[in-house]
Amino acid sequence: MECRNVQTFQRSNVLTMSDLAIRVENLSKLYHIGKAQRRHDTLRDAIVGAFKRSNVQTSGRSDDTLWALKDVSFEVKRGDVIGIIDRNGAGKSTLLKILSRITEPTEGRAEMHGRVASLLEVGTGFHPELTGRENIRFA
Repeated sequence: MECRNVQTFQRSNVLTMSDLAIRVENLSKLYHIGKAQRRHDTLRDAIVGAFKRSNVQTSGRSDDTLWALKDVSFEVKRGDVIGIIDRNGAGKSTLLKILSRITEPTEGRAEMHGRVASLLEVGTGFHPELTGRENIRFA
C-alpha cells in the first residue's frame, strides 16, 4: 500500500499528542490463506472439530500467506480529513479494520486519539444528492 499526501512519521519532527488524531508505526498484517482457525467455544466443539479434521483428506499443498499491509507508517493531525485511495487488494480495508479495532495487526502499532470514523464499504452512508465532500462532512 502506498501512502501519498500523508505526513510520514519522522522522529525528528514528532508532533505532540494533543496535535495527533492517528499515529501508525510499522504496521503490517499477515493473512494465512486456506488455514482453518482453531477456535472452540465448548468441549463438544473441540471434540467434533478434531473428529472432522481426522476424516478430511489433505491436498498436500501448504498454506499460502498474504501480506495485506507491510511496514506502513504515517501520522494524521487532529482535525484533518483523509481518504485512502488505491488499487484493489492494496490493503485499504485491512488498514481501516485495524484502525477501527476490528482486527489486530501482525506487527507494528496504531494509536488513536479522540473520535475516528471510517467507512469500510463502498457507498455506505453516502447520499446520492450530496457531493463527496458533503457526504464526508455529515458522516
